[in-house]
Amino acid sequence: MSRPRAMTEERINNLRPAPDGKRYDVPDGDTANLFVRVGARQNTFVLLGRFDGARNSTRRAIGVHGQMSLDEAREIASAWNALVKRGLDPKKEQEREKEQAELARRHTFASVMEDYIAQLPFRANNRHVAQDIKDIRRDILDPARNPWLGEPMSQVRAFHVSRLVKDIRDRPAPAVALTTFRRFKTFYNWLMDPDRRLAYGLDPDNCVNPIRDLKAEVLGLSQRARDRVLDNNELRAYWRTADETPYPYGPFFKALLLTGVRKSELTGMRWFEIDWAEALWTVPKERFKAGTEHLVPLSDPMIRLLQEIRGDQSACHGDCVFSTTKGQLPINGFGKATDAFRARTAAALAEIQPGAVMRPWVLHDDRRVVRSKLGALGVAEVVAETIIGHGKKGMARIYDQHRYLGETRAALALWADWLARLTAGTAQPRQPGTGT
Repeated sequence: MSRPRAMTEERINNLRPAPDGKRYDVPDGDTANLFVRVGARQNTFVLLGRFDGARNSTRRAIGVHGQMSLDEAREIASAWNALVKRGLDPKKEQEREKEQAELARRHTFASVMEDYIAQLPFRANNRHVAQDIKDIRRDILDPARNPWLGEPMSQVRAFHVSRLVKDIRDRPAPAVALTTFRRFKTFYNWLMDPDRRLAYGLDPDNCVNPIRDLKAEVLGLSQRARDRVLDNNELRAYWRTADETPYPYGPFFKALLLTGVRKSELTGMRWFEIDWAEALWTVPKERFKAGTEHLVPLSDPMIRLLQEIRGDQSACHGDCVFSTTKGQLPINGFGKATDAFRARTAAALAEIQPGAVMRPWVLHDDRRVVRSKLGALGVAEVVAETIIGHGKKGMARIYDQHRYLGETRAALALWADWLARLTAGTAQPRQPGTGT
């Protein structure tokens, strides 16, 4: 049997219309299984094949001639033939691709990031959720700073993230830029779950994390390890300023030094967490970085500080120890309060040590002060590390289950006594390491 002639546009235009109610097929000699189905009023391109595993061949319409050219019909027919060979139904694949395109159009970067924000409160380590969300809205979801919020998620590339992070870096705000970059990394790790990729119109099998190979160093970002420790005169100025700063911030700044805990752990302190009989505060695992309970023995000065706070609070005060909402919510938004505290501390230092200029410091440096002074006072490393909440390392994490409660209690009492002598101003403090 001779091979049918290749169809042309002219031949299609010259095909004799079928009688009313009738139709006939003319094969295209160029593309396998492609026919022109001739009707009374229009000609339709169709593909003959066994679709979706059917036993018998059927015809599937591709498009109407006049609305679609012969070349377009051949291109679609070739693609459909390839799908049929793979056991796929071209119609279903077409619907799937259309659905994915709609998902990609509807799921913009901003909408996906909002979904990510919505699940943040439910993640395992959520001690900083409120601040994380606030920062994401400020640094990533602000239309004035991010011009590609409306881009489909599938179209966001590494250069989008790179430009945004570099803009933050060049404000200049390098620390914020590094934090923002890390938040992008965490967001994309979340997004790469196969179910999420499918839900947001991304290829669930072949989608690659677009910022997988983007490095902080390439963006000119680095985190310099801090080594700031307040000296003795700075500690005197700190304590004097905290004495003059009203509740809740003044007592809070004192408690940071007396306990050595992280700011986020102390911020959420509740009255019910304190065992007065045992002089012990239990930081719940939800607020502790390692995800376990952290026991903090309370020295006599810390107990007195808490008693003073409790004595000044009304009977209807809520359970939050440090609060600006009568105990209903813990304190937050430390920026202005800490800036004012630092300024007054610098002024106090100038009075204590004329001509002295206080170098920049942050509240987290308090932990370095506590750790350094504990070491200077001769406290064993494992005890000092336990006090500031650093987990055991190596095999000790498995085999050493001792909680060092008695040792940390003695060490914190020693530290509180040394600090009291230093800040009293009437007696020379014992010098670290000398015991005198």
